[in-house]
Amino acid sequence: MELNEKSLDVINDLIEINNDRVAGFEKAGEDLEQKDSGLIPVFNKLANESQQYVAELTSIAQQYGGEVAGGTSTSGALHRAWIDIKSTFTGGGDSVAILNECERGEDAIKSAYKDALDPENELNAELVDILQRQQQGIVEGHNLIKSLRDQAESSDNKDDEQASRDATTFEQSGNNVTRPVADPYFEGNGGQYQEAASNVVELDNVEQEQDYREDRSSGSANSKLMEFFVDELKNLLWAEKELVDTLPDMAEAATSEELRTAFNNHLTETQGHVDRLEQIFGILGLEPDTTKCDAMAGIVDEGDSIISNTEEGTAQRDVGLIFAGQKAEHYEIASYGGMVSLAKTLGYYDIADLLVLTLDEEKTADGLLTEIAENHVNYDAGHEHADD
Repeated sequence: MELNEKSLDVINDLIEINNDRVAGFEKAGEDLEQKDSGLIPVFNKLANESQQYVAELTSIAQQYGGEVAGGTSTSGALHRAWIDIKSTFTGGGDSVAILNECERGEDAIKSAYKDALDPENELNAELVDILQRQQQGIVEGHNLIKSLRDQAESSDNKDDEQASRDATTFEQSGNNVTRPVADPYFEGNGGQYQEAASNVVELDNVEQEQDYREDRSSGSANSKLMEFFVDELKNLLWAEKELVDTLPDMAEAATSEELRTAFNNHLTETQGHVDRLEQIFGILGLEPDTTKCDAMAGIVDEGDSIISNTEEGTAQRDVGLIFAGQKAEHYEIASYGGMVSLAKTLGYYDIADLLVLTLDEEKTADGLLTEIAENHVNYDAGHEHADD
């Protein structure tokens, strides 16, 4: 890939605004009240994505001797200022106000990628492919923030309406009490909650209603499905912790700088996956615990074997490391996908939200490894001779 001066300017502009995005989401997380802390994993996910984009763009610029931007742009400073101003007016911690400002920041970075991909910039095809892939992630992040903002606004409106109804229109006729008991259902990336149909159950009295709800809760908590769910959480926590220990070795062994960066970036994500799983244990009222995951243990052993049986500095080693990395990703994608479904079945929609964030990150990491392999690693390995 050859880069002209205009291409380097485009890269540096995008590095700056991605740095803005990281700083903006970090500030947004700091301003949230405790009751809205479920948004923090979303903000962390999007900030981590931009950190990956910065690392990728920086690697490209450095590869061709370009001077790399290290700070933030004017628009990023404004992004953070908007959040500060809005928090001042709302008293701080207002999730709707914060999400509004985050959406404005997302509008800015969407616009930056659109401008960067203008044909007048005369970017080469390889750089265009990279920016288009990043742009897709930016658009998905924008849509997620907008969805969460709309959801938060709707929730606030419903809370106000419900408070009014409870105060003025609640009626109890004889001994019969009517209550909606349908749960919301979870759908979409990042946890978009949809309102379920209003299934209504007629109960004889208030006491019977309370017993009914307790039966539903305890039934899930003590079920065989719940037991399986917790066991799988323990397996996943062991697997993620094992990867935290293993990824630095894989990064060190990698020949390609791009692959090394991918492993190091995913290490940061994996540390976040550990934190999310420990948070899930807390939601369930359990202490974080692990059970050895034989599947991940085997994959890690295979990775160690690849490092031992390949020559340092060869593309062949990178091919093997990518294979091992993708086996780990595919195991995790299957596991987290199943766990999202189980969490919804058990009624833990906040847990499903957290699991979807990790699932999306695993899919992105897997896609990046495929891209690295297909861009050059497989080709380079195919042209290495056994006696090289």
